[in-house]
Amino acid sequence: MKRYWFCFVSFVLFFLSGAPLLKAEVRVLVMPVGQCQSLGLPIPDSLHFQKGEKVRFRITAFEDSIQVKPDAVYYTFNEDKMNPSPRAGIRSVDGAFTTSPATMRKEGFLRCNAEVLYRGKTYKGHSMVGFDVQNLQPTVQMPSDFIAWWNAQIDTASQIDLDPEIELLSDLCTDSVNVYEVSVQAVEEGFRVHGILAMPKTEGRYPVVMRAPGAGVHKIGGMIEEAKQGVITLDLGIHGLSLTQPDDYYVRLSKGELKDYPFAGLASRYTYYYRRVYLSALRMVDYLSTLPQFDGQHLYVCGGSQGGALSIVCAALSPKVTAIETFFPALADQEAYLHGRAGGWPHYFSAHCTDANIRSIAREMTYFDVANFARIVSKPVFMSFGLADITCAPTCTYATWNALSSPDKCLVITPQIGHRRDLKVWAEGWQWMLRH
Repeated sequence: MKRYWFCFVSFVLFFLSGAPLLKAEVRVLVMPVGQCQSLGLPIPDSLHFQKGEKVRFRITAFEDSIQVKPDAVYYTFNEDKMNPSPRAGIRSVDGAFTTSPATMRKEGFLRCNAEVLYRGKTYKGHSMVGFDVQNLQPTVQMPSDFIAWWNAQIDTASQIDLDPEIELLSDLCTDSVNVYEVSVQAVEEGFRVHGILAMPKTEGRYPVVMRAPGAGVHKIGGMIEEAKQGVITLDLGIHGLSLTQPDDYYVRLSKGELKDYPFAGLASRYTYYYRRVYLSALRMVDYLSTLPQFDGQHLYVCGGSQGGALSIVCAALSPKVTAIETFFPALADQEAYLHGRAGGWPHYFSAHCTDANIRSIAREMTYFDVANFARIVSKPVFMSFGLADITCAPTCTYATWNALSSPDKCLVITPQIGHRRDLKVWAEGWQWMLRH
């Protein structure tokens, strides 16, 4: 029997933590009616509405944690990332601003977007509720040769000698940890994938954690503090770049030749940029498994967004990976826009849904869709995402969670946190991963 753990962080605790969606002196709290009997006493059932069940939202404004009376309150509804309803205003009833009722007739997430006018300024907030989300499934279909095709790509890449190169970064070393830049050949002769390797100085055999990067072109700093806990860590870069160049080097590339890399070569599964990215991550896992200091039993992969996607890919394709920690994974159920539903980053199918060749591209992209990899993951998985995330939509993320075939998986949802990792949840996931 599958084991599921659901941990829901309350709206109110997020509000009191001082981390609003918009940094402003006035904070807007949007909560489903019936979820808070009083401030600080939430009933965390925001994912358990049934299709057709009506929900209202209460909109409250606070200034320095003191409730204030807005001059005007407006709201819209929309299905996750879809077009919003017409803007409507609310009149105060006994000091409370409550929306008209809304519902959904299918599985998914409904968002209430609030605008509060107070002292001549507009402040925003929103809230999401789920309807029968336990039934959400990815729209993308797995190709019949999905596993065979990826096995063939892995076999081809494995013919390339890893040829590891390692350089001590003495300025990053500590009393207990040595830090290196390491690179290995991956996918093709001459292409090297790099990482920052941190290793405890004390002799012994240790578990290994590889962190896959979020999207973009940026400097990689290493997981040095984590290595101090008695873990070998590898902070991965995916673009075949040295990781010790000046910051402006990566800025120039991010604005130049690598600006649109998530869309490079997507006309064919053989030329798509992420083919090399996925295989490079797997090759670095192969290298880490050869380290004499590796304990031979515990090799984990973690990451958020693009890194969350790579974590799932590595768990699906590498027998060496033993557990993963994935935050709001990108590249998941991307073609859902073609089915009238929110899809995953990088949202190509939202902007190009009417292109003449979009169906052909969709067929090629199914081989890289993280929801398909989730379907074949059998390793332990820790996942977390926020209901305020508009980059990796909760609809496609929750569908991917449902698709995970692992019998050992843990989900932590942070209701009003967007596309970022809550530090407490990161720490919880880290401890969960090391327990495995």
